[in-house]
Amino acid sequence: MKELTTMKRGFIIFAVLAAGAYDACAQSMLSTKFADVIMEYVVPGKIYNLRTMRNLPYRVVNSGGGPADVTVQAEIPQANQLKPGYEAVPDLSWVRTVPDKLRLEAGQTGVVDIILQVPDDPQYAGRNFQAHILCRTADPPPGETTGLAFLTALQSRLRFTVGGPGPEEVARLQKQGIYQTLNFTLEPQSQQVPGFLEPGKKISLTKEKGTAVSIINRGAQKLKFSLKSVKPPAEAAPPAGFENAPDPNWLKIKPGSLKVGGGSMKGPKELVLEIPDAPEHRGKKYVFVIQAVLSDREIPVEVFGNIYVNTAK
Repeated sequence: MKELTTMKRGFIIFAVLAAGAYDACAQSMLSTKFADVIMEYVVPGKIYNLRTMRNLPYRVVNSGGGPADVTVQAEIPQANQLKPGYEAVPDLSWVRTVPDKLRLEAGQTGVVDIILQVPDDPQYAGRNFQAHILCRTADPPPGETTGLAFLTALQSRLRFTVGGPGPEEVARLQKQGIYQTLNFTLEPQSQQVPGFLEPGKKISLTKEKGTAVSIINRGAQKLKFSLKSVKPPAEAAPPAGFENAPDPNWLKIKPGSLKVGGGSMKGPKELVLEIPDAPEHRGKKYVFVIQAVLSDREIPVEVFGNIYVNTAK
């Protein structure tokens, strides 16, 4: 799975008025190069440590003349802070900072691990999220304020896309015309094999049952596809009365790759099915899923077709 990370430099400093003066804060100046980090193809459920994954530790430097106590925490951005195409991270538990408190002497650099984990839930697939990392000097201890205090803060962005390219990459590819040229389907999208198939017998569905699939390329560009029988996508449930085939490899597609010219239609020469001869496979209604994947592209594009099979009792 591809993982892309980019960085942009910058930081934000703001002042807070308070009733007092705090010398350590007034003398501190924080800086970081971790300002805008973009991650793509983030896998749900996987734990990412930006320091170990891409050598991107969150480093904060105290370049002031005195020590500073700082906190580093994730925050949910406001709507007016979101970059185009992104939504605010829904839960701060997705982004953790370890440690979240540092004591930095003058000239010292502190290192914080940024840990990212998106829940393993299909509802987040393909979505773009933004979180903020806020590093700030701690509030003055009670009783130590006598005038004007300046608190230093750095706000960084962490942007990530779940299971796909980010909006910037999509825009770049669209500008190149890659998406606009794609107009193809796998036909038929679903079909029933006639009769009842005998387990233990190798059957050419194409020659014996008239079952076939074709890719229709309605665009002008020649496209290359790979085809195979696969487990269905997690969000695709079989229709009532059917169940997913226990092993998609029972169905063989020959050949497994095709080149389809623009404005034309082409399909594999043969679909061969062999269901093992076992009692548990008799009297069943199985669904086999054929996947056609567009090859040689920066972004994988795939379509699916279903074949329904009844086995003999």
